[in-house]
Amino acid sequence: MTRISTVLTIVLALLSAPIVGATSPATLAQIPIPLEGLPIPQPPSVTAQSWILYDETFDQVLGELDPDDQRPMASTTKMMTAIVALENAALTDRVTISTNAAEAGESEIGLYAGESMTVDDLLYALLLQSANDGAVALAEHVGGSVAGFVRMMNDKAVELGLENTHFANPHGLDAPGHYSSARDLLAIARYGMENPEFAKIVKTTSYDMPAAPDGTAREARLSNELVRTYEGAFGVKTGYTDKAGLTLIAGAEREGRRIYAVVMDSEDHFADSAQLLNFGFEAFTVLSVFDVAQQLGIVRTGDDVEPALAENPVEVFGPTGNEVVAEPRSGDGGVVVVATVNDEVIGTTGIRTDQVHALPALRDSFAWAGRYWNWLWGLEQ
Repeated sequence: MTRISTVLTIVLALLSAPIVGATSPATLAQIPIPLEGLPIPQPPSVTAQSWILYDETFDQVLGELDPDDQRPMASTTKMMTAIVALENAALTDRVTISTNAAEAGESEIGLYAGESMTVDDLLYALLLQSANDGAVALAEHVGGSVAGFVRMMNDKAVELGLENTHFANPHGLDAPGHYSSARDLLAIARYGMENPEFAKIVKTTSYDMPAAPDGTAREARLSNELVRTYEGAFGVKTGYTDKAGLTLIAGAEREGRRIYAVVMDSEDHFADSAQLLNFGFEAFTVLSVFDVAQQLGIVRTGDDVEPALAENPVEVFGPTGNEVVAEPRSGDGGVVVVATVNDEVIGTTGIRTDQVHALPALRDSFAWAGRYWNWLWGLEQ
């Protein structure tokens, strides 16, 4: 566009290509968010009965379905098990495996009663292999008993303000009074990711465990396939039981944006999460409305007509595909250009010319006379 009249139209879809490059998340988070009042894209249809999609960089829920429903959470429980263990034990602590732990059942890493390994080893077994035997071993070591550890888990849930979460065990097997919600699982995952050890483990694809007492090699393999297959995925935890269905907290980072998708009671937790993450990255973006020194049109200064340039860059975060209308208006120091979507102001820039002299101020003239306005903007000679 080479000139601006009384109304300049820009289509966001044309600007939806990534413009942030290597911009840091901290810088991204300072970009305004004009979501209120804007048409929000329709999220994809997924099989999960409850889900939430959250952009952590901009602190925005991008979509949700019954995110506060209380549901069985299966092995996503183990996020809280890991958090409580990390906050109450040293990684180098040695844990002697009890018969109770070795016989936990269901998903296991193959622990033997009487053997010893570190808390760190057990955390890898817990978060990668989703080992129930590792969960019980950690619970007994940290809490003195499984019951004592579960009390610590519930105390932590209260501390984190989780209103729809209660634990009955450290592994997530179906039990009365054992439930969470998509929103609460998101909060637990985000809290866990603040711990460097937690964050490192959940994106590790495999870990060599100490050999079994009989010399058999043991390997903890990550159950979250998205870390292997989805671009930018960094975790976080899978879960499945008959009552819970397939459950997953998935996180991915691209071009400085961190997005979480939480799905509960899904028929295909990997596919559902990938669809939601794709929606988050594609349907919302950082848009450059005005580039610094971008020519917005032409302006008359004295007897000359010169390019009107944006005085400052304007970037916004919001849904793609909306129409931005930019129009010149009177400001305190002269003319400004205001960008709106559906009458919601999303950004403003002053204008300048390549010359040093100031632009004419509308307040010093009959600003609302149509002929003067056209003259000012170079539409008439």
